[in-house]
Amino acid sequence: MVTRTHPDNCQGQTVGDDEANAIRDRRRAYVQQSIDADKNPIIVGKRLMSIGAGFFVNSEGTLLTNAHVVKNCETLIVSRAGGELLPAHLIAIEPKIDLALVSTDFHPNQIAVFAPLDAPLPTSVAIIGYPNQGLPPIRPLLTQGIIMPSKLELTSATPRPISIQADVRPGNSGGPVLDEFGRVIGVIFAAVDTPAVYKNTGRIVRDIGIAIPNRFSFEFLERNAITPTIMKKITEKTSKQEQILDEAGLFVARVECWRKN
Repeated sequence: MVTRTHPDNCQGQTVGDDEANAIRDRRRAYVQQSIDADKNPIIVGKRLMSIGAGFFVNSEGTLLTNAHVVKNCETLIVSRAGGELLPAHLIAIEPKIDLALVSTDFHPNQIAVFAPLDAPLPTSVAIIGYPNQGLPPIRPLLTQGIIMPSKLELTSATPRPISIQADVRPGNSGGPVLDEFGRVIGVIFAAVDTPAVYKNTGRIVRDIGIAIPNRFSFEFLERNAITPTIMKKITEKTSKQEQILDEAGLFVARVECWRKN
């Protein structure tokens, strides 16, 4: 925020005219970009039913997401963080494992990389998606999470869902779960239904997200002639913890589901 006031009454930092004008121009550009990014195409006779996330698994613009995000959608719209949006088409879906593939005309410069199946699951993770916070965000957001403890040493090959202590909301579905190296270790598909758990068990369980482990994603991709990109070798210098959201913004996208009124 830039305001003009006498230096004696200034409650913030005093800047010169040139810097004030530069700050104001940056703010106007940011606001305009936000407005442009939020423009949805007008689809006559249809309305936006839900929003989810997905991530590119090849440079041809194929997006991996949840089956429930795209199921029964008459029109799919995929948008990127920069505000570009394009129609998309469902090319494969397996509701039993809640995974789907969507084709787009995007040609991303960066695609998601996966952790190998034998890599131990990390303690902390980052969930990237479009969680609803009153209004759906127009850019991907990062949600911190912690892998729920287990007596077994878990890997992404473990044939059961991954439980994560995290604030998972509508709009996170289909988004990747990333380790500190920016590698995908799972795909978010659900959050624990707190009222239902309390009704059935008397326990209050909050902020638990559930992710599909890589084993199921790999098998699904390979059945559809897509070879997942796997990062096996890692070093301390490979860590992208501070840049994870910026990096993920290059391959994570928003998925909109439209149907007739």
